[in-house]
Amino acid sequence: MRVVVTGATGTIGSAVVRALASRGDEPVALTRDAAKARGILGTVETHAWQEPAKGAPPADALRSAAAVIHLLGEPIAQRWTAEAKRDIRLSRVLSTRRLVAGIAANDTLPTLVSQSATGYYGPHGDEWLTEDSPPGHDFLADLVVDWEREAIAAPTGVRTVLARTGVVLSPRGGALSKMLPPFRIGVGGPIAGGRQYLPWIHIDDVVGALLHLVDTPAATGAVNVAAPNPVTNAEMSAVLGHVLHRPAVMPVPAFAIRAMYGEMAATVLNGQRVSAAKLERLGYIFAHTTFESSVRVVLQAAA
Repeated sequence: MRVVVTGATGTIGSAVVRALASRGDEPVALTRDAAKARGILGTVETHAWQEPAKGAPPADALRSAAAVIHLLGEPIAQRWTAEAKRDIRLSRVLSTRRLVAGIAANDTLPTLVSQSATGYYGPHGDEWLTEDSPPGHDFLADLVVDWEREAIAAPTGVRTVLARTGVVLSPRGGALSKMLPPFRIGVGGPIAGGRQYLPWIHIDDVVGALLHLVDTPAATGAVNVAAPNPVTNAEMSAVLGHVLHRPAVMPVPAFAIRAMYGEMAATVLNGQRVSAAKLERLGYIFAHTTFESSVRVVLQAAA
């Protein structure tokens, strides 16, 4: 099966490409820098899409594709200056619009699995959030609503899945690499009281879920891609302290996080308790279901 992957050199994209190749599929990397992609991915078929927000993807990349896994976009985990917010929005909303237009002009109608984010829901306290829960009203929630709107504009006949992905734990960068430094030196602790939930997921399950969504005809619309056991920030802190054999009791006030990250601090201060029930009903079996064991696996792989 020919599967196009956008954002193929990123943490998730490169793992998806490797997984597709290992199971005998034909991955096609669609990336801004084809030379860099070949250096990272090896002999995988690679096509350059240098300005995803401005131009259509190359037709040769999409030709005869059975599926497209769309992972392209500027990192959300950065300080949200006006320029950064503009670049994040353009890279995700407009690239999806251009991709959908390219799919519409393609010789076949592939399945489209378009990455989205659990930030769609905004802050909801300890309420369980399903795919039917309403969107929030902050920058990230508004971004995700617009981002998803472009994906579901795909032509009739394209099965479209919106993979609302949580906080990814990976040995190759990602959220955990930003969480660990204060805990390693013994100054980590719960943030802003620690009651907010973290919708975490191990990179293996992100990849597994994305491929499962490609393979499962019943999968359509929004699907939460997060582990079935979200943890609170306080529980997360306790686990990181325990695993690293460091104290994890130093509370971090909300104002300190806002001073450090600006508006982006909302993603840390306002968590989501996201349900994985729909993904499980679709038949996906998680490889990693507890936060502590997942952290241990990631740290061991990174050592």
